[in-house]
Amino acid sequence: METPVPATTPVTLDEILFEHRNKDYGAYELRKSYTSTVNRAMWIGITAFSALFITSYIFAHQKEKVEKVTIVDLHPSLIKPDEIPPVVPLPEPEPPKEIVEVKKEKFMEPKVVETTEMEEVPPTQAELEVAVISNVDKEGKETTDIITETPPVIAPPAEVKIAEIEESNETFLHVEIQPTFVGGASEMYKFLGKALKYPSQAQRNNVEGRVYMSFIVEKDGSITDVQIAKGVGFGLDEEATRVVKLMPKWIPGKQNGRNVRVKFTIPVTFKLE
Repeated sequence: METPVPATTPVTLDEILFEHRNKDYGAYELRKSYTSTVNRAMWIGITAFSALFITSYIFAHQKEKVEKVTIVDLHPSLIKPDEIPPVVPLPEPEPPKEIVEVKKEKFMEPKVVETTEMEEVPPTQAELEVAVISNVDKEGKETTDIITETPPVIAPPAEVKIAEIEESNETFLHVEIQPTFVGGASEMYKFLGKALKYPSQAQRNNVEGRVYMSFIVEKDGSITDVQIAKGVGFGLDEEATRVVKLMPKWIPGKQNGRNVRVKFTIPVTFKLE
């Protein structure tokens, strides 16, 4: 026989429903603990939802943060070129030699004429020995050398060829007109910024750094001989090499009016924000 409920115990709906029934069956205990069970389930659900929301927010914020890449310090490193061979100066022409006037006596062939027709007297043998035989008489310095009068010959000025720079594949580090990226440095920054992708290995390890890349701008503006001058690792070196090789043709450099090969060294900076 069931024990009656004391009058001091508060009467609940469950007590009224199970007043004359078996409370040990299980249904009574389920109804009695219903409120605490619902409260516990509600708090567990709120906690799980909050944890999921916070985790999603942190992950999205971190992903957006590592995708930002800053590229700075793109300054070409140039070195003084070899000296150009000096131009050979033109030799000064020799002054013309002074012509010394010598005494001349007109040579006349012996001719039998009448005495009345003789107008000029031929020179004597003694006069011919100290003068030059000519077709005219002219006063001047007497000489005993047998010479003939010839006009002075002035040699033409010597032809001097200015040394020309031979066509070669020499690589310069400094030239008169530097090669440039088409559109200028700002366009080069835009190109590198769009092409660069931050390596996942560096992102996972939070690696930042600066990779120094060297390359040659050929005579036609193409980029060759791309090398890593100083690397960082974690995939940053390979990514910088890939992007530099993708660059389009530059405007080639010039030395003495000719296109030449020029070597450049630029730093590419990777930074997580």
